[in-house]
Amino acid sequence: MKLYARIIASTLALALAGCGGGASAPSAAPPVTPAGPGTAAVPTNFTFTYSGKSTASGARAPKYLTANVKSVTIAFTAYNGGPIPSGFTNATVTSNLTLTGCPCTATVAGPSVPPGSDTFSLTTYDANGGSGNVVSTASPTFVIQAGQANSNAIALDGVPHAFVFGALPSATAGSTFAATPFTLTVQDVDGNTILGTYANAVTISDSDTSSLTQGSALSVNGGAAATSVTSTASGDILNLAYGGLAIAPATLTASAAGATNGTAIFTPALSPITYTGALVAGLPEIDLYATSGTGSTGTFTASETGWTNAPYNRSITQSLAAGCSSIATASPASGTSFTDTVVASPSAGTCTQTLSDFVGGQSKNVTVTYTTAGIGVQ
Repeated sequence: MKLYARIIASTLALALAGCGGGASAPSAAPPVTPAGPGTAAVPTNFTFTYSGKSTASGARAPKYLTANVKSVTIAFTAYNGGPIPSGFTNATVTSNLTLTGCPCTATVAGPSVPPGSDTFSLTTYDANGGSGNVVSTASPTFVIQAGQANSNAIALDGVPHAFVFGALPSATAGSTFAATPFTLTVQDVDGNTILGTYANAVTISDSDTSSLTQGSALSVNGGAAATSVTSTASGDILNLAYGGLAIAPATLTASAAGATNGTAIFTPALSPITYTGALVAGLPEIDLYATSGTGSTGTFTASETGWTNAPYNRSITQSLAAGCSSIATASPASGTSFTDTVVASPSAGTCTQTLSDFVGGQSKNVTVTYTTAGIGVQ
């Protein structure tokens, strides 16, 4: 929403252009309180002009206003970079607005100000009397020169309250994609989409911290890859890139001061761990049957696309269940080639060896057995 300010002689007229509905009748200006010797008190009137269209128009001058706005508070907060003169006791004015049946205009009284550098604070609400929830804000500073026409423009900034992610790019481990745009809808407290600048910056973070080049990474407006980026306006282009590494589902989180977080999950499809070794009935199985020589060891390899292959070159981790302690040991603890070796005094039985890439990723079980054969002769 744009705010235009004009001062002619001793009256400050501010035209606030926006959209969303109709408007209230002009309200009376508050009494002018003398600012003290040599300081003139200038009454102000803020004129709101609504087009009746939706919340924004034009990339050069975004406007933000919704039909849910019911009142506005206008405060005189600083003078020439310091406190306002002590004589200005009516420094804050609240007026109700009725936004229906636009296009339309409404004029409301603002606080009286002295010529000079005057800073205002504007806050719109979704209830009458400056109550309810804050919808948008602005803190403009005008250099007001007495006896001249002063013109200024301001954009009211929508206050983020909630976030809705659009669809994220699909991905498969082992395949990459460059920075790809995704949408993030930022909503105000009444569920309206904020277009233009946000009153509070929005932070988007990525829970995947594996690698900015191999895992997932965020960027904004073509900037550097990062696990966290900041968006200040609806026109920012948010991107997600993926380097093909097998990762756990990554949570993207949007947050802002006073807002409820929004999340989306980026879940690359993972390839299964591939076992290359002995099979029994089509399933991985290492069968041991001797305490030395042939039958005392078994070897196999394990691989996974997007994990063990170049350029990722990560390792598969293996672990033996507790029941394997009387059957075999295994080495190394992680790698891609493994050897199971019978223990010194083995017991016949079966146990499970588990192969895995990372917590929450892929796993595969290998059956390990030790078999004895006793034949009685009479």
